[in-house]
Amino acid sequence: MRRYLTHGLFFLLGATLSLGISHFSNARSVLNNKNLFAKQTPEVIAPYYDPEVFLKPEGLTNSSSRSAKLKIPIIMYHYVEQVKDHGDFVRKSLNINPHLFEQQIVNLKEQGYSDYFVKDIPDILAGVVNYASSSAVLTFDDGYEDFYTVVFPLLKKYNMRATVYIAYNFIGKKGFLTENQIRELIESDLVEIGSHTLDHVSLKSARPDVAKEQIFGSKEKLEERFGIKIKTFAYPYGSFDAAAERLVKEASYSAAVSVIPGSLQSQDNLFYLSRIRPGLFTGTTVDSALKEYEH
Repeated sequence: MRRYLTHGLFFLLGATLSLGISHFSNARSVLNNKNLFAKQTPEVIAPYYDPEVFLKPEGLTNSSSRSAKLKIPIIMYHYVEQVKDHGDFVRKSLNINPHLFEQQIVNLKEQGYSDYFVKDIPDILAGVVNYASSSAVLTFDDGYEDFYTVVFPLLKKYNMRATVYIAYNFIGKKGFLTENQIRELIESDLVEIGSHTLDHVSLKSARPDVAKEQIFGSKEKLEERFGIKIKTFAYPYGSFDAAAERLVKEASYSAAVSVIPGSLQSQDNLFYLSRIRPGLFTGTTVDSALKEYEH
């Protein structure tokens, strides 16, 4: 338990330090800020990030040697922009400079990395999809507009795939993807659309009926509106428990991503796949960091 907490705090600290937050008090403000989204209800308010979300919750699938583990690094991004408000420590902690992001893509391409969608991972683990030992999966949480204005042009430029997780009721709101932008992303075949609940709810603290509505409803509404199959899910704030995991399975998602740090994936953690924050790459290349990271 202590080892996983150390890894989790390392990722958080690496991300904040790499983005220029130089004081621990500022890092604490990232954890304690509880007013990130417009809809302020007890179910929605949660910190970015409570250190507990880096730990595997009790009662989940036993992560034993029951199934083989593959190294499939899933990198977790949020904002990719030039942050204008330097006092917005939450935004800064979740952001990566567009120039640095492009450097990371270039490094992956130059080193021959294969890219996948999150929805490919169940088939990779089942041996249905061919898997390259040097691989990476790019994910972007929340569905911010800069995914379309900054990230998408780079994906097209370098022919790179990515998965973006959208909170359905944020579509078209200021700073978030619009319906037309999402349709263009879908048509490109470079982007997988995944679910991030209806209202970016903290599932661990939500009532069971609220959690079910958020998990089932977001999938149904995205599929109906855009005429696609939504196969994967991301837990908002990384917050979930065994009950939320069961609901994700019942809603017929094929996989879900967490913020539990790591790069080893298996059938055991298919509904809480581990991810890596870009802070891991501070002072080195993506390729070098991923090769050295064996968790």
